[in-house]
Amino acid sequence: MIQLTYLSTQTRPMIKDDLMDILTTARLNNAVLGVTGMLLYTGKNFIQVLEGDEKVIEALTADIRKDSRHKDIHIVEKKNIVEREYVEWTMGFKKVSKDELLFIPGLNKFYKTDLSGDLSPDKVDLINKLTLYFRNERKEKNSHDELSLNEEDKFILFLHVMIRLAVKALAFLMMLTVIWCVVDVVIIMYKEILNESIMTLGKSEILHVFGAFMIVLIAVEIFINITLYIRNDVIPVKMVVATALMAVARKIIVFDFTEVSALHVIGTGILVAALGSCYWLLEREFKVNSES
Repeated sequence: MIQLTYLSTQTRPMIKDDLMDILTTARLNNAVLGVTGMLLYTGKNFIQVLEGDEKVIEALTADIRKDSRHKDIHIVEKKNIVEREYVEWTMGFKKVSKDELLFIPGLNKFYKTDLSGDLSPDKVDLINKLTLYFRNERKEKNSHDELSLNEEDKFILFLHVMIRLAVKALAFLMMLTVIWCVVDVVIIMYKEILNESIMTLGKSEILHVFGAFMIVLIAVEIFINITLYIRNDVIPVKMVVATALMAVARKIIVFDFTEVSALHVIGTGILVAALGSCYWLLEREFKVNSES
């Protein structure tokens, strides 16, 4: 596996739609190819980092060279890597501004440096500092470490350790619950479907089976939520909302509309709309992972 960084110059000024088109296409293709990385746009130049299988990266670079929106493509750095440095991004994106770098030591001279022509060691060093800075900035922005083990206060550290142990215990118990739910699904399918004549199969039996399946899925989502709380690279908000949506969906599937009031149905509909809107907004925010 390799990591390749290249520098190119735009052939024409890029508007927001142009940048989003480049970004969307890159993310879709990279997801299929198993490529990760980051794209920086400085208003004149593109700086892109690509990680993945060497043959895939070389083929991708050849395609980029054919793109009429780029010219003067120079390889800044190519190195073998054991672990990906941009593992969470199919293609992270940042539009870099001059004002943003003005007071950052080591980067405040970036816009004063002419990047055209051959790349000198000083230019290569400057570009690498820029990619490193925005990679770390984005990771810090998206970090989730409420139960940090780096606390200086010994008492708070002790509490964090105990809570982490409690979360691991909950995760283990939830795993047992998932297995129990799967066994329950098998039993319900046998009782309601396999052990009965197809002619006697009714709506209530089918809904009973569907409800049992949904319980397993909800249990799996809860297990994932539990484990996310002891990871510092994931913000679990979207997963929590998705779990809530699944739980409400299960309730709707197993509704007995002869017993449920109209007000209850309307309230459930409003809840689904609110959760769906919340999930859409979160998906929109997390998907971009791009401009600040």
